[in-house]
Amino acid sequence: MASPHYLVIKGQKTETGVKYYFTSNGNSNIVKAISYTCLADFEGKLVYNLAFGDYDTITDQICDDVSTENGDVYKVFNTVLSTIPLFFDSFPGSIMFVQGSDSSKKFIDKCKMDCRRTCIDFCKKSHRRINVYRGYINKNYDALQNDFTFYGGKKNTDDETIMEEYIQNKKYDSIFVTKNNV
Repeated sequence: MASPHYLVIKGQKTETGVKYYFTSNGNSNIVKAISYTCLADFEGKLVYNLAFGDYDTITDQICDDVSTENGDVYKVFNTVLSTIPLFFDSFPGSIMFVQGSDSSKKFIDKCKMDCRRTCIDFCKKSHRRINVYRGYINKNYDALQNDFTFYGGKKNTDDETIMEEYIQNKKYDSIFVTKNNV
């Protein structure tokens, strides 16, 4: 994860999570935030959701459903990736959960109402964000598995996430990551 990335500033760490902040210096300067928030306990391990997006300093909220297209997408993505080891250092033994905001049923339902593509069976705008993470894992899997273990998550008909050992190039709705004991 030594690719060019922005310098991050660690926010306050609490029992429920931690945030990291940085400024995207592409076409304009945009403050971004990466948040790891505790969701649940799974078999004795805490599961933390990775959220990322533009940061609203007034509301202290992350807007994760916009694409700012600031011209520095790779540097921004590498910055998000650079916080993963920091997260596991702060929360050892935990599970990181990633699911793009465009993978939710709410996103798909809203998209179908506003869609100009007239998608019938499958929303073509859905799952783009999780596919970026999947693509990175698939491309770098051999090196990454030295430090991390990956699991893929698929929604069943009851909208529950079923977790399985990660299979390269398989489509997933979400990804779970644990840090290997070294």
